Amino acid sequence: MAAKAADQMTVVDLTDGYSVNLTNDSFTFAGDKDGKIAVQQQTTTVIQALRGDEEPEVSVNASAISKPSGVNVSYASNTKTLTITVTTSVTAGGIVSIPVVLDGDVTVNKIFSFAIAKTGATGETGAAGRGISSTVIAYQVGTSPTTPPTGTWSSSPVATTAEGQYLWTRTTTKYTSGSDTVSYSVAAHGSKGEQGQQGSAGRGISSTAIAYQVGTSATTPPTGTWSTSPVATTAQGQYLWTRTTTKYTSGSDTISYSVAAHGTKGDKGNKGDDAITMALTSSAGTIFKNSDIATVITAHVYKAGAEVTGTALSALGTISWKIDGSAAPAAKVSGTANNTLTISAGDVANKAVITAELN
Repeated sequence: MAAKAADQMTVVDLTDGYSVNLTNDSFTFAGDKDGKIAVQQQTTTVIQALRGDEEPEVSVNASAISKPSGVNVSYASNTKTLTITVTTSVTAGGIVSIPVVLDGDVTVNKIFSFAIAKTGATGETGAAGRGISSTVIAYQVGTSPTTPPTGTWSSSPVATTAEGQYLWTRTTTKYTSGSDTVSYSVAAHGSKGEQGQQGSAGRGISSTAIAYQVGTSATTPPTGTWSTSPVATTAQGQYLWTRTTTKYTSGSDTISYSVAAHGTKGDKGNKGDDAITMALTSSAGTIFKNSDIATVITAHVYKAGAEVTGTALSALGTISWKIDGSAAPAAKVSGTANNTLTISAGDVANKAVITAELN
């Protein structure tokens, strides 16, 4: 059976990329004169993670941590703190690979590196060796990925807020000899892309306006005054145009049109039944972020420019729904003549085309 009317819309799910940073991704432990760990030591680092401007769920796959022999790693989930402990069996520096799991699904491997500083031996004429007295870590947001920022450093982590910003971590190691060394690490604010970097802010829908006008062309929209209520065609050669204006929170608008000819009857072109058209609307727009999808799509059916509801709609037929070409689950469909479709989180992966047909 041929469809009496049909329409479709696209529902989009935009997912922000992840950015992950360790507040301390390198450390130097004090060693003896041979560069070995004489006394067990430890240091800590905190996992900082963002998905856009939100904090995702963070965990660590402890069984998959890669570390040298003699190094122990523990994780406190309530503070997102990793404790790295080196025992006296460690004789050289190395790296620890830490699998950070985000939202229970995405894994990002972070690298923590460590070194061992030798302590100078004291001889009859030799001076005391240089040991580490303290380590100071500070943070600052900058605009260059290669040149450290020159502003005020903070003792607490600072969040980046936009693309083009970089979180710099400065580690100042103070030695017993009175001299200091300074090292830096830098992490970029995530940018949108296939590799899981942070995406640009999602574009939400602020309003949708539907207007109507009768024209004389089936391909070129009319240029007269549009009406907020459906307008009836009165003769052959007339076309009912429907204009849908979608306003986005970004300030841009999109306009789409649908057109229906004045109905004709019979092979010889006699006047026939009134035209039947359909328009879809979404209660919460069509663009969502991070699978936070919850909307009801309604199929509005018009006959001769007037919306048909209730028993009159049921008399015309039943509406069938498809999501990307496949029949929508029956549990998602409801309303008079099945005129509503509920879309929830998990129903759409990235993008889906929703189609409705009145048969």
